[in-house]
Amino acid sequence: MSDTKALPDTSLPLTAPFWAGLRMRRLMVQQCAACGARRYPAAPICEHCLTSGGDWVEIDASGTLWSYVVYHRGLARGFADEVPYTVGLVEVDGDLQVIAQIDAPRESLQVGMRVRARYTEVTETVTLLSWEPDMEGKADDA
Repeated sequence: MSDTKALPDTSLPLTAPFWAGLRMRRLMVQQCAACGARRYPAAPICEHCLTSGGDWVEIDASGTLWSYVVYHRGLARGFADEVPYTVGLVEVDGDLQVIAQIDAPRESLQVGMRVRARYTEVTETVTLLSWEPDMEGKADDA
């Protein structure tokens, strides 16, 4: 078993625009051409109207921390040196929820706080999304 983190395949047609967006420091999601529903993660059909395909649109790269979990055991061996680490569910653009690691001390996290995207270049082709506190954003009244 490898001790390195598995990196995403950024060439898969279904998700390549998402990964390309991250490389350009943009958060991209699919939008159905028929009904306009946005979706993340990418899917081959719209869950609302069952239309195939969709366009890619940029969304606001900040949101509200909806929930989070602290991992005390690495999900895979490649994460063993990072425990404990935090993964959060962030509501963006009012109707989408995006999961990614949170780059902040867990003691500073609070459901309802504002967070913004952070882009970390791992290789020439892989940039990963994580969240960090948005000190300029205002916490939602929860």
